[in-house]
Amino acid sequence: MNLGDPPDMLVVLDRSGSMNSPPATFPPTFTTKWASMKTSLTSVVTAKQQQIKFGLLEFPSDDNCAATAAPKVNIGLGSGPGFTNYFTNRSPNGNTPAHIGLASALTYFNSIPVNPAGRYVLFATDGLPNCLGGVPETASDAQTVAAVTALFNAGIKTYVLGFGQFAGMAGVLNDAAVAGGKAKAGATKYYEATNAAELSAAFQQIAGGVIVPSCSFQLQTAPPDPNNVTVTINGMSVPRSPSHATGWDYSPNAMTITFFGAYCDQIKAGTMTNVSFAYGCPGPVVD
Repeated sequence: MNLGDPPDMLVVLDRSGSMNSPPATFPPTFTTKWASMKTSLTSVVTAKQQQIKFGLLEFPSDDNCAATAAPKVNIGLGSGPGFTNYFTNRSPNGNTPAHIGLASALTYFNSIPVNPAGRYVLFATDGLPNCLGGVPETASDAQTVAAVTALFNAGIKTYVLGFGQFAGMAGVLNDAAVAGGKAKAGATKYYEATNAAELSAAFQQIAGGVIVPSCSFQLQTAPPDPNNVTVTINGMSVPRSPSHATGWDYSPNAMTITFFGAYCDQIKAGTMTNVSFAYGCPGPVVD
């Protein structure tokens, strides 16, 4: 069993009235952005709910321009049913107070213990922020980027996802992605989706980016002789390293095997994925 501690991920979700329309695609689709969001988001949360502590906060929360810091789903493991229940009982309406929702996310994070495994926001929107009254939208854009910057300064990184094609949206979302510390390479810094398939793929990429493979694995049964164990990764024998320089060792107890040095680095990088243990035969020891 992978012993990596699950990080926090708070979804800050746009439920403005425009989410009730289909995305602008060719060929056209008649599935609303909200329906696609429901399918894609609940699917990834259900699949990853034991690897990521998901939570959900919406904007607007009052069908106009408010966004409270009271989450619709509290951050925690096993939050799939909470997301399903949310989409069953909520529908799009109101404006797009993005900066208020993001500021409320920081307020919520400040109200719960800091997760040393990582804290993230997934900011998902389909349009421009527009809730500063008579102030031009560019000011609202600046407020949105400032809210993401405040999250980053508090140790909370933000993934930005833009769903649908909305004129002028790229500028503020690019700026927010850079400010959030999770910008993509290339001209488009945020995760972009124009249809349901792209939305699902974006969620999968984002979720995969926060699940860091652990270098520790728990054995199902104790080895009859702890000195007679062979450990392999991708079919190659890994030496035991009692000094924890490079290789494997029992750490922190005899039921847990942990990899160190270059082996741990390669596991985290995803280049070594097939780990196996064989009892009854000693493997090499390097120190």
